Amino acid sequence: MTDTDTEGPAPGADFPFPHHDGLGPLPELTALRRDAPCARIVLPSGDPAWLVTRYRDVRTVLGDPRFSRTRATRGAGPRMARVTTLPDSILAADPPEHSRLRRLVAQAFTARRAEAMRGDVARLVDGLLDRLAAHDRPADLVPLFARPLPLAVICDLLGVPRTDGDRLDAWCDALRNLTATADAEVTAAVAEMTGYLTELVTAKRRRPGEDVLSTLIAARDEGDRLSQDELVSFALVLLAGGYGTTADRLAGSVHLLLDEPERWQQLLREPAMIPRAVEELLRYAQTNVQANLRVATEDVRIGGVRISAGEAVMAVNSSANHDETVFDTPDILDLARDHNPHLGFGHGVHHCVGAPIARVQLQEAVSALVRRFPGLRAAAPPQWKTGLKTRAPRSLPVDW
Repeated sequence: MTDTDTEGPAPGADFPFPHHDGLGPLPELTALRRDAPCARIVLPSGDPAWLVTRYRDVRTVLGDPRFSRTRATRGAGPRMARVTTLPDSILAADPPEHSRLRRLVAQAFTARRAEAMRGDVARLVDGLLDRLAAHDRPADLVPLFARPLPLAVICDLLGVPRTDGDRLDAWCDALRNLTATADAEVTAAVAEMTGYLTELVTAKRRRPGEDVLSTLIAARDEGDRLSQDELVSFALVLLAGGYGTTADRLAGSVHLLLDEPERWQQLLREPAMIPRAVEELLRYAQTNVQANLRVATEDVRIGGVRISAGEAVMAVNSSANHDETVFDTPDILDLARDHNPHLGFGHGVHHCVGAPIARVQLQEAVSALVRRFPGLRAAAPPQWKTGLKTRAPRSLPVDW
């Protein structure tokens, strides 16, 4: 260790931090960026880890191959929780395994493919808003709009029946559990979802369709480029990420827009700014209370702290998106913000493969809501999900 290295705070700060309603800046992360940008914490598993909160350092952890996802999910190293889920998935892989898996689905999730889907997404949005308009008021926007839109999109893309939405919703929350659910329930949910997808794979093998899951099955059966466990885990990750995360971001975005009515009015006056506003909502919303854990494969210095090989590191994207050295007035939601290199979809090889499709859904959803419900307003405070890896409204009562 050199004279410029520091050891950082002593271990002992429990993580996750206490729950806060809302999606505004978290005071704990603000303090850490200022005083201890690489701080010791204790994970729900009881294992110690380093929490990284500044933009530059977060990008380093997410993009540097010396920080391994595989080491954080396999073997005897530190863990986020006692229950390790999806050790065979793309989320748990490092290159070259990760590169092999990502290539199999990359063409289905390109920006060009997302733009080609825009018309279908717009029609789905309009159909859901037709039903919303006919619903009793106040209405809960989460089950009526924020949840069914991304569910329909990802189910159609993967080739999964939309009718299984309630089951998928419960499973997705279990996959994002930190402290809300007992370990045994998480294990049971993963087993149930794995069994469901295994049966679906068997059915599609007999009768393939024009969907991503059929493409993955062909890769498994014809080219032997995918193991059976990888195939099922892949489907599970794409379903959970493409549905649950987008649903939470949509609900959170509408909440933020209605929380201060002038924000809604601004979009009414200038609907052309909606794509830029969506990027700002993705930056501002403190949705991810944790990021995927990494384990250092060799000694690395981050923020003046030496992280030793074998130690766990968590880089928090939401904190990086509020770094005062990168974003002007980061704690202000500025829908017209120009310079916005946010990390809302991650960074590096694990940058969210579904980001283009998520953007299209958010843009079309907000545009249609503004156009068709100019008088939309919050009818009551939202109820919040707790104990999960993300912060999001569980309910969002609205009137118009």
